[in-house]
Amino acid sequence: MIIKIWSDFQCPYCYIEEKKLEEVIHSIELTQPVRLEYKAYQLNPTAPVVPVQTMLSRFMDGHEMTREHAERRMAKITRMATEVGLTYDMANVKVCNTMDAHRLMKFASGHLTPGQLSKLNFRLFKATFEEGLLLSDRELLVKIGEESGLDATAIRLVLASEEYKEEVKQDAEEVDVRTDFEFVPFFLFQGDVALQGVVSNEKFREVLTAAMQGADISGIDSDTPHEGCGPNGCSI
Repeated sequence: MIIKIWSDFQCPYCYIEEKKLEEVIHSIELTQPVRLEYKAYQLNPTAPVVPVQTMLSRFMDGHEMTREHAERRMAKITRMATEVGLTYDMANVKVCNTMDAHRLMKFASGHLTPGQLSKLNFRLFKATFEEGLLLSDRELLVKIGEESGLDATAIRLVLASEEYKEEVKQDAEEVDVRTDFEFVPFFLFQGDVALQGVVSNEKFREVLTAAMQGADISGIDSDTPHEGCGPNGCSI
């Protein structure tokens, strides 16, 4: 089974929901292998490489919130992260351009095992939301990529080029044309069943279990998304 996942490393829900999916996959009896295909979706493709905002100021400006309101919303997301074992530091997340991080994932997909690629994906999220690191820093990406099993020189050559930029843009175009697309994370299962935004563990389990049993999952109703991040900002 192939599960395609559209996400962005600046989306606080994406890290949480991908962790939930991983937990559900490990909790059910697999009768066929599951392969995750990572798709890029830049929420803010014009974001600067050098950040001028923290996530707190982004929430305040982008959603016209007071500081107190924004802090309450971020506290809610932080509690959601805690439930899946993540330690968010939302106030110190640096809002920056994620093109190079997505290009690193594209490069890695042809050089790492599925397990290594999954670890790299989560490592990039961790750097953003738990460590407050600048994901547009190419030397940070080289370090993270090298730790994941990639060659540092090869990473530098890719990042210094235009390689994979079109692939990143094409990923976004592929999902933008779908009439059911509202939010990332956006999960597309075989049978064209889409789950997106904040998804319950029960819904993930229902879809995966049915697919493993050979049932037709195309008739399964998806959760109506209420929270997630889309082209017009995050529903929070």
